[in-house]
Amino acid sequence: MTKIHLALCVLGMTGLAAAQHTPSNDKWQSMFDGKTLKGWQALPTSKPPADGNWSVQNGAILCPGTTPGWLSSDATYSDFHLKLQFRGDAKVNSGVFLRSQKTGQPHITGYELQIWDYQPAGYNTGSLVNTVKAPPVKIRGDQWNDYDITAIGDHYVIVLNGAPLLDAHDSAHLSGTIGFQCQVDNKIEFRNIQIMPIRH
Repeated sequence: MTKIHLALCVLGMTGLAAAQHTPSNDKWQSMFDGKTLKGWQALPTSKPPADGNWSVQNGAILCPGTTPGWLSSDATYSDFHLKLQFRGDAKVNSGVFLRSQKTGQPHITGYELQIWDYQPAGYNTGSLVNTVKAPPVKIRGDQWNDYDITAIGDHYVIVLNGAPLLDAHDSAHLSGTIGFQCQVDNKIEFRNIQIMPIRH
């Protein structure tokens, strides 16, 4: 049996299946106040000490694309339902880190949920980089895109702009921070970041 199991043929049912794991008394928590980077920490990736030059502008977290780096949540999470919006041009290269550690490279210590339609190895938008590939999809360039992410144990369900995209299993990383990637010459914004920790 392989480590990764895809169920793309039944993606339409995954949202319901994931929701059944969520107790009704859990509540959405805002991870971004729309004004400051409170609750977040800028960290280096490929060129320390550069950390991305993150800021807040017009109610969104901004990576200006001047230096590489990533933005990590202060808090760590195990099982969760995460919703957020991102905006960049049609060829923007970024990502959402899931269950990453604050030390080391976040795409290695956790998962990188890709935001890039043109990744050379085929780990395009919606893929868990170097773990499982999503089917081809295009983001809405220069418009807000919606990511809906559920992580329960080794089960990951990814929905992009309301369309189910990925249903995969992998057990390499089970707890860590939420984060965003900043690449040189790749301006991107994030907003409306909400998380519902799932308690069993």
